[in-house]
Amino acid sequence: MIVDGFLAPTGERAGVVGMFSGKRRQVGFNVQAVADLAGRLVDTGLPVPGARHDSKALTESGIADRWASHLRPDGPGMLADLGYLGTNAITGTRKPPGRQLTDVQRACNTAINRLRAAVERCISHLTNWKVLDTGWRGRLTDFPEVLRTVTGPEIYRTWGRTNSE
Repeated sequence: MIVDGFLAPTGERAGVVGMFSGKRRQVGFNVQAVADLAGRLVDTGLPVPGARHDSKALTESGIADRWASHLRPDGPGMLADLGYLGTNAITGTRKPPGRQLTDVQRACNTAINRLRAAVERCISHLTNWKVLDTGWRGRLTDFPEVLRTVTGPEIYRTWGRTNSE
């Protein structure tokens, strides 16, 4: 399994704090998505404010609890990017300050990133839904239900068919 987060834009809201993602320079929800190695959506967590770092959003969204067996040291494992350092997910190696990565570390990072491309494709397909791409303009309290409404058909689209179809 592979995990990554994306920002579902919501636009500026008066009186709502913590939604601005400095990394993406947008206001919205941080949504954590889990995909398999084929790039098929498996699960999404509850949306958390966009100002959350991916490692914190993993916990707050409920994904860490639901996929705890994969995140255990003796579990099957879960791949993630460097934003998930410290979560027991399999990540690459961060470049040490003032030094370079070794050839082995670079090769491992390349291998992990090639596998992680599947979750990026999954998120790309998920954000084809206009509400997750251009933004949710309704009540913020309704967004978790909208996310479930969108991800249900997306999971069915990728998993609900038989191989003969």
